[in-house]
Amino acid sequence: MGSPTHSLSINIYGRGDAKLGDGPSHMGIAIYKHGSSTCEMHHIRNPTDEDFVYDPRPQPLEDPVLKGRCELASLSSEQSERAASLLSTFGNDDSNIPEFGVGNCQDWVAGAVGMLEHAGVVSSGEGSFWKNMINRSSEEMKNECLRAGKTWIDGPESAYEGEPDAKFVDKERDTVKPVGKLAQNEVFRARMQSLLGSKGGGESDIDETPVERPFYVSSPFFSKMAERND
Repeated sequence: MGSPTHSLSINIYGRGDAKLGDGPSHMGIAIYKHGSSTCEMHHIRNPTDEDFVYDPRPQPLEDPVLKGRCELASLSSEQSERAASLLSTFGNDDSNIPEFGVGNCQDWVAGAVGMLEHAGVVSSGEGSFWKNMINRSSEEMKNECLRAGKTWIDGPESAYEGEPDAKFVDKERDTVKPVGKLAQNEVFRARMQSLLGSKGGGESDIDETPVERPFYVSSPFFSKMAERND
């Protein structure tokens, strides 16, 4: 087997603190080459507010709303291709996608990590660890990752939290935009909307509708995922 050239991580977007009125943080599984600024993202989203869809895609590794990423594995090129194939098979199986309003993207990630654990891609115990992270705030997830000795890398969003006058550079336009309080900030909300899914018909209503999704209760189906993988 070749030397490690890629990493696999759980990427967490937004604050996701229910005590502060937030919906759950968005989560996905990223595979990326060491030193690359882009990743292959595996996640589900709900573009119509009715059903989740598996939506793998290349995207920047860093993102203005990225809280951070928890690295789960270093992989050779061959191993990264296998992991991507396993995630694609898992994602394209509709039985693995939670019902909207019952589960969410975090359930899907926990199930996918359990599958990767069963396949020997990630370490033993990762599936149950991420199952226990469902509906926690991103700060709690970060703390638990560090407590468990995992590698955590802060994202740009961490630098903005609690900073009402923070700014970031819009890389597409080379301009500096005010971030403000992220939960109410238009730029932040628009970016989260693009991650989670937009309304049907191509119309945006981010000025009127909060981007955060409801605080879902995890589906009993996903609570049995670990048993199914044993």
